[in-house]
Amino acid sequence: RLGKAIIVAENETAITSRTVSPHAEQLLSAASNGDISRVQQLVKMGIAVDTQVSGDGTALIIAAKQGELAMVDALLVLGAQPDLASRGDGNPLIAAARRGHLPVVERLVDAGADVNRIVAYDETPLINAARSGDVETVAYLVEHGADVNLGVVADFGQWRSPLNQARNDRVRDYLTQRGAVAGRR
Repeated sequence: RLGKAIIVAENETAITSRTVSPHAEQLLSAASNGDISRVQQLVKMGIAVDTQVSGDGTALIIAAKQGELAMVDALLVLGAQPDLASRGDGNPLIAAARRGHLPVVERLVDAGADVNRIVAYDETPLINAARSGDVETVAYLVEHGADVNLGVVADFGQWRSPLNQARNDRVRDYLTQRGAVAGRR
């Protein structure tokens, strides 16, 4: 999916776009390929570490999605924002939680990512972790302040919460034991 010709402004509510520079595409490609030295080189050349490409997100979202802890660390050192959302691509914590990449989730939370951040069309980290079925990631988020009843209205008014999006009984049982309730609160 890399190589699209649109970049979305950093403000997730903005609809403005412009042509992506070849260097921006190279940054996301290098992050996707785990090429830390190339990422460092491109940022040193002046490419914004939080460059967003519609459909791909940011380099940090890509690294989080892939569970690449070394790349996540390198991007954070370069100043990547651990909570930056990219419309339609979530944010780094949502991307990592969605795939049950617990070491990346831990690192992002340590770097200041908000465990209760709602991203339009991508819900919350806990909803995504519950959907992944990974009870360890769910537990980590809850132990670090994720609200077990924080839900959102999505897709034609559908209520989504960690409990109703839980993929398996282990996750449902864990959430219920921590006070999650069915329905809206």
